[in-house]
Amino acid sequence: MSQRSEWESRYRERPDAPLVRPPSDFLVGQLHRLPRGRALDVASGDGRHALHLARHGWRVDAVDFAHPCLARLLAVARNDGLAVNALQADLEHFPLPRDCYDVVVNVRYLQRTLFSALKAAVQPGGAVVFETFIRDQQQLGHPRNPAFLLERGELVAEFGDFEVLSYEEGRFDTEGGPAFLARLLARRR
Repeated sequence: MSQRSEWESRYRERPDAPLVRPPSDFLVGQLHRLPRGRALDVASGDGRHALHLARHGWRVDAVDFAHPCLARLLAVARNDGLAVNALQADLEHFPLPRDCYDVVVNVRYLQRTLFSALKAAVQPGGAVVFETFIRDQQQLGHPRNPAFLLERGELVAEFGDFEVLSYEEGRFDTEGGPAFLARLLARRR
């Protein structure tokens, strides 16, 4: 089964799941520090972050490669009258626009080859919110594959050319349960 098929079946097989899960508590806590305007939510899944940003006034582009999750996202956005544009694309092959967004959000997705494109997608003065798992997560369960886990200090090092406004890593009690995470808010200079 392809990775895309696997993700699409996850969303199809959960008809009783809530349409939208709560957003990352880190994103919620940093909202007041983010510049207003356009936002990009990469690997948006069901749109929990895109919808949260749109509810607070951002115009959001949400990118994911699984059609069922984007359909859920658009249904909620339409119903609530929110400014969300959904783009079905594989981020491994989709070129992100440069200097386009005031905010770029990447939560619980790791594609190391995307770091440069994410940083270039945000306008000067714009911000990146990035939260994903670190290697210690293997103690708790999914994910366990090192390709999807950051080393300690790796995320903050990747954003050394940005102004780091907030950075933390370790074990957190999150909206989805305990997790070992690196969390960053950084502004492009």
